[in-house]
Amino acid sequence: MNPIQQKLLDIAKLQNIDDVRRVDLVEMVNCEYPSQITHHLNQLIKRGDLVRIDGRLTPAIKTNAGLIRIPVMGEADCGEATKFADGRIVDNLAVSPSILGVKALSKLYALIARGDSMNHARVNDKEIHDGDYIIIERKDNYIPNDNDIVVSIIGGLANIKRLRRDNANKRILLLSDSYLPQDYAPIIISDSDDFQVDGKVVDVIKGVGK
Repeated sequence: MNPIQQKLLDIAKLQNIDDVRRVDLVEMVNCEYPSQITHHLNQLIKRGDLVRIDGRLTPAIKTNAGLIRIPVMGEADCGEATKFADGRIVDNLAVSPSILGVKALSKLYALIARGDSMNHARVNDKEIHDGDYIIIERKDNYIPNDNDIVVSIIGGLANIKRLRRDNANKRILLLSDSYLPQDYAPIIISDSDDFQVDGKVVDVIKGVGK
């Protein structure tokens, strides 16, 4: 597949591509002219790689090998947030849909976990270790439940934590889940902080050799 078309498909997995300005798409996919964007979008629609569902262009979940391609959006810290969440796709992860217990496949993206502060957390009976691929489901109007493992964005920096509400003190706690919990203090979020939950961790793909 043309690399511009693949990047457009990856963008369409994560947001409504019709809402993104053509000039912004030019920069995101690294082409030269907005007319190229229009051409490649039309080709994707013509081949059936992009389909319109409820008014939104959505990638058809298919590849030649029967795998789905999950965009890898960089890294996220399991400890203190230090990795910028800039929304850029750095790679693609090809995964058999049979190993993912998720229905909304088009809303998935991946991050590479860095650090060991979540190595006691289990998602689908798999622990989160440094170098693992964390599969995140981005949900519209997502309100996390207590103890959900989430990707949070704090001041533009991404991290992976277990979320817990402290309603008595009107704050949110982002907790580590490590075999050495004493080594990791909680992150305390107040209403005034630049904070959002980007999605729920729904699966773990173990890194090479794990």
